[in-house]
Amino acid sequence: MSQPVPPPQPSGEQPDFGYPAAPIAPAPVRKPGNLVGGALAGFATAVVTGLAYGLITGSIERQFGYAAFGIGFAVALAAFKVGGRSFWLFVISAPLAVAATFFGQLLAVAMIETKGTSESVTDLFLSHFGLLTDAWGYDQSILRYGFLALAIVGAWAGASRATE
Repeated sequence: MSQPVPPPQPSGEQPDFGYPAAPIAPAPVRKPGNLVGGALAGFATAVVTGLAYGLITGSIERQFGYAAFGIGFAVALAAFKVGGRSFWLFVISAPLAVAATFFGQLLAVAMIETKGTSESVTDLFLSHFGLLTDAWGYDQSILRYGFLALAIVGAWAGASRATE
């Protein structure tokens, strides 16, 4: 008759493979986004980039599409970095980017129109805003609307980059 053989007793050290498995770190808990903070960061970025775009465009008297794309990219990137991942931040940042681009275009038109006159740019903005928008509309081209569309594309790119 054969006697049962007891299993070998484990030694003090365990190999790196096999049982028991190494513990798995739990996934980090994702905090809910800060929608208001993201919207405020997007707004602040829109004001700064729109002002810079208007000053640069007005001083060189030319528009360039990379700046409109950059406005959208910067606004969405700031909003998403502060606010976290939220579809509503894109809904907020895309119109902010368009408004900043439009404001920059209006500022450029005001700078160009007041170049040889005694009237100031702020006076044109505050007292004759209707005339300013008429002057903006007088020189209509597909590029003006293309730049506004580029701001939306830039916002989409900034949002996708920030959420990687």
